[in-house]
Amino acid sequence: MSKHSTGRQRPAISGASREDGDARASNVAAGRALSETIRTTLGPKGLDKMLVTDDGTVVVTNDGASILDRMDVDHPAARAIAEIADQQDRRAGDGTTTAVMLAGELLAEAEDLLERGLHPTNVVEGYRWAGDRAVESLAEAAVDVDPDDEERLREIARTVITGKWDEEATEFLAGLAVDTVRSTGASDRVDLETITRKTIPGRSYYDSERIDGLLIDMESSSTDVVSPGTLPRRVEGATVALVDDQLTIETATGTGTVSVDSPEQLSAFREYEDEIYEAYVEDIAATGADAVFCQKGIDDPVRAMLAREGILAVERTRQDELYKLARATGARYVASTDGLTPAHAGEAAVLDRRRIGDREVTVVRGDEDAEQVSLLLRGGTEHVAEETKRLLDDCVYVLKLAVERRRVVPGGGATEVGLAGTLRKEAAALDGREQPAAEAFADALEVVPRTGPRASPSRTVASMTSSRGACSNRWR
Repeated sequence: MSKHSTGRQRPAISGASREDGDARASNVAAGRALSETIRTTLGPKGLDKMLVTDDGTVVVTNDGASILDRMDVDHPAARAIAEIADQQDRRAGDGTTTAVMLAGELLAEAEDLLERGLHPTNVVEGYRWAGDRAVESLAEAAVDVDPDDEERLREIARTVITGKWDEEATEFLAGLAVDTVRSTGASDRVDLETITRKTIPGRSYYDSERIDGLLIDMESSSTDVVSPGTLPRRVEGATVALVDDQLTIETATGTGTVSVDSPEQLSAFREYEDEIYEAYVEDIAATGADAVFCQKGIDDPVRAMLAREGILAVERTRQDELYKLARATGARYVASTDGLTPAHAGEAAVLDRRRIGDREVTVVRGDEDAEQVSLLLRGGTEHVAEETKRLLDDCVYVLKLAVERRRVVPGGGATEVGLAGTLRKEAAALDGREQPAAEAFADALEVVPRTGPRASPSRTVASMTSSRGACSNRWR
């Protein structure tokens, strides 16, 4: 009997050339090895992988995209499959493990066909027909999604989380993701630029929360060191200025010190510094600002002078955060304080400084139409907080697609089983050598429902090594 689920014995097909057999076998083996590496992570009983990077960093995850991103893949065929996972992650936010598994299984089925004598062109044509027909059948199997149906959205979010956390955590995180998506305002779209995610370790991931407004991490800012207790923690109706520059004394590249030969030169240099600093402060204060956010560094004397004027100074604000601040407050950022006028300033409904864990943060809340929200993600360790962030990223992206396209297909392998049955039935009517390839495509689809029961009921940890760093985000 054949290993395929149909139980049919396939006839041999003659006439194939084996001149390129070694290279082909190598490519198939590499692709299948990559597929098998993450196959055991799929489903509610999937296994975790422990990844150890060259610098000793240990990460435990069963997210396919995270695992593949940390692996150093050398073989060209394996890299091509890893690219499939990357594109799947970028376009759908989830399903990377399934995509890689299907690619590996299709390679295995293709190798079997070639061994039995089918020409590669016939395999490609059969696969192409089956792929096109599968896409058409997916549209027929899809069910409608009402963006206002909160329970249906929770069900969709659970499918992303199941197998990665326990049931209680799945319910909590799914609810948090749905709450975040629904808080963005529009019912027919989800603008990812209105959602900010910040990780702060030190508490349970059950302490993660959605915050109305933009959360700015002030860890790199030394505001409280320069002006302890002199600035209010909360300001309502705050005026905000944005500066895309540094508030420092400019020096020649590579010059870290200034040499003086006399007390007069030292005095003149100090006067020059004071003039520059005072000009910065006067330009900002003239706008009536309660806070200024600067993309680059701010010298301590400038920060102290601004604090005496009652102005909160936040340095090293990321470019994307400046953009979000502009959206939330209506402010316009300028290249230097020389061009800053009251017309460039914006207004925040609330400017709230908080201490969360060991971090100082500022929450900037715009008007009711700003629709800017932040996800504060906690965890007992930095790893847990980052893993929670990756998981919520996937949830929000999948919910975005569900809300905007308003259609989903059944999960749990049901869709793959249905597609396989449809393809086998219709492939029987095909003429020519594309028929075996189309049937093989159907067999490959069933790797998804077959994989789940294979995993152990207990969540054990598999180990592997990696030489790459953390994975990049689709959106910052």
